[in-house]
Amino acid sequence: MKFFPKHIIDVEDMYKLIYNTYRERIFHYIKGKVNNRNDIRDISQNVFFHLWEYKEELGGTNTENIIFKTCNQEISKFFAVQQKQALRTNYDIPENPDDSVDQLDAKLIEEEQLKAVQDSLEMLPLSRKQMFTMNKLEGITQEQIAFQFNLPKKTVQKQISKAMIFLKNFHNNS
Repeated sequence: MKFFPKHIIDVEDMYKLIYNTYRERIFHYIKGKVNNRNDIRDISQNVFFHLWEYKEELGGTNTENIIFKTCNQEISKFFAVQQKQALRTNYDIPENPDDSVDQLDAKLIEEEQLKAVQDSLEMLPLSRKQMFTMNKLEGITQEQIAFQFNLPKKTVQKQISKAMIFLKNFHNNS
């Protein structure tokens, strides 16, 4: 147990004195519990950071107890983090699981739906089918279709709308 001079009033000076007095003992104390030198340095740094936060309480008769209790807390935190990392490493689900079966199923469903839409398109009157196909599948605007068929735009809109309604009803009921 170390007694610090009472004439040191400045908290920062007291902290510096404690640091210089205990840094090697803390290092060796932690070294007795942790093997990796970098880990020992990290834990020592965390101890002194914690002590800095509570520097006003240091300098009394219980300073050494506070210091080594802090060491034990930081060592415990270190091992807790190590254990969590080990568990996470052992039991992690891969970030990109193999979803090729799901992708294949989705592709097959999509192809089946596309085939069903193509089959139902054959049920439409020829001009309505042409207008719908040009607009929705080929991306031709309604104005261009109206010009090409020499029809009012409103007629083209109605034909495409009727085709959409038919397809929707047909596929909702099937």
